[in-house]
Parts: sequence; C-alpha cells; structure tokens
Amino acid sequence: MFNYFFKKRKIKKYAKKLPHDLKSHYGRKPYYSRAEVDASIQRKRMGLGGAVVVTDNCYAYAMYCSPEEFKEIHENAGVYCDYSAMRSEVSEVVFGGTSDFSFSTLLDTAPAPGTSSFGGSDSGSFSDGGGSDGGGGAC
Repeated sequence: MFNYFFKKRKIKKYAKKLPHDLKSHYGRKPYYSRAEVDASIQRKRMGLGGAVVVTDNCYAYAMYCSPEEFKEIHENAGVYCDYSAMRSEVSEVVFGGTSDFSFSTLLDTAPAPGTSSFGGSDSGSFSDGGGSDGGGGAC
C-alpha cells in the first residue's frame, strides 16, 4: 500500500517538474535521451544526490525516453522493466487512464514554472485514478 502511494507521488513529481525543464534546456521533441532526463532530474533536485540509479528513475525514462532508449537503459543495467506497463501506470496516475500520452500532453498538463497547482486539463489530471491496490509493479 505504501509502495503504491510513493510510486504515485514520484510519477506526479516527474510529470510536474520535468516537462518545462526538458523543453527549456533541449527544446520540444517527442523523446529525450537518458542523459537529458538524468540532467533534468538533477537540476530539479529529484535524484539521490548525484548518483543515478536506473530503477529509481524508471518512470521518468518511461515518460520521456523512446521505447528503444528505455530498453537499452535497462538492458545495460541488467534490469527488466515493462515500458508499456509503466506508461499505463503513468497514464492512470496523471491522466485518469487516458490510453496514450506524449511529451506534449505532459507539458500541457504540467503547471507553469513557479506555480504550485496542476492545470491545463479538465480530465481530472493527477487524480487518484483508483482501481489499484498497489500490488505488483512494472519494474
């Protein structure tokens, strides 16, 4: 139960804090590299104090990296994570179950830098999403 709570909180932080930072440093594009995502996590002070742990950032990679880059990241780390399952979890947490999302939808939903509330969507973004007891996981 607590694991699910912390996972949802982390997903929401990635969705809230990273889109504008990625866009301002690297431009608007469909996918970002691991190095770009890691640098954004560091700038936003969401990492582990300089150390980059693949399993700790899995959801950020699923949200912002291409399927190919995601697979390469995890193969190199010797860890298996399911890209589609993780994106489904993100979709449930951030968009209330919208089947697919892109960087643009994440950017449109994220609050403007300097604000504290989410906006840009009438679809109940960042709602609880329900439907899960927190068991299992994609990574």
